[in-house]
Amino acid sequence: MASHTSKSIRSLGRVNMSVLGLHKAVNRARYITGLSANASSNNKGHPERNERGLVARKPKREEGDPRTEKMAADQDWTAVYPSAASFRPNAVPLPVRMGYPVKGGVPPGKKGNLELIKVKLSSLNLDDHARKKMIKLVGERYSKDTDVLTIKADRCPLRQQNLDHAMYLLTVLYHESWKTEAWEAEKTVADMEEYCWEDSPSQRNVLDLLARMKAAGEEEGEEVREQLLGRREVQEYRNSVTRLKNEGENEDTMTQYKEAVKKVLSL
Repeated sequence: MASHTSKSIRSLGRVNMSVLGLHKAVNRARYITGLSANASSNNKGHPERNERGLVARKPKREEGDPRTEKMAADQDWTAVYPSAASFRPNAVPLPVRMGYPVKGGVPPGKKGNLELIKVKLSSLNLDDHARKKMIKLVGERYSKDTDVLTIKADRCPLRQQNLDHAMYLLTVLYHESWKTEAWEAEKTVADMEEYCWEDSPSQRNVLDLLARMKAAGEEEGEEVREQLLGRREVQEYRNSVTRLKNEGENEDTMTQYKEAVKKVLSL
């Protein structure tokens, strides 16, 4: 009887141990599942990373067909153009083209409505202030090497419309460059975009030096000042100082400045 009881107790213990082991396994599985769920929720909104921990790049989105390939000509145009707007070739399926085709030639493309206006800035009636303001207004459209201002117009369906728009822009730029704002009148020498040698301390020092180098008894006055400024060595000194101030110190500008000083001092 005792042996039978002990066997029953041992079998019951094994059953309890197996149940406890199963319960622990279930709890462990729940814990791991909870961790993975929390990690996925925490990473929501953040970029995915690869095995090395680097952010994986998303593949580039391929450009689809333009809207004109999917639009019908008899659609509701008030939905496409609800208000006045410039011409957009990708939003109009109509065969609106520039000009007319040559006999036996291919009709020009709908996007080929480009019109360029190239103007020499020196050909415009501009003073120093207006020229600098014009260059600042146009930005990269002005080439300093060629002194050419380029205006591009390609938003209208007809060539004449683009030409008229480009001429309008040029007219507005011209008149705006001649305007002097209130804050521009308050600019000092330190606020200028470029160094100006006229009426500068450098010019006064050179004139005083050359006046003292003149022989005693020679005439002095405005005529003598104009003669000194017209000298070749003084003009070279003016150009060297202006270039040094505007371009900064480098081997070329310093060499030019040294040679100009030697000529002024007759060394």
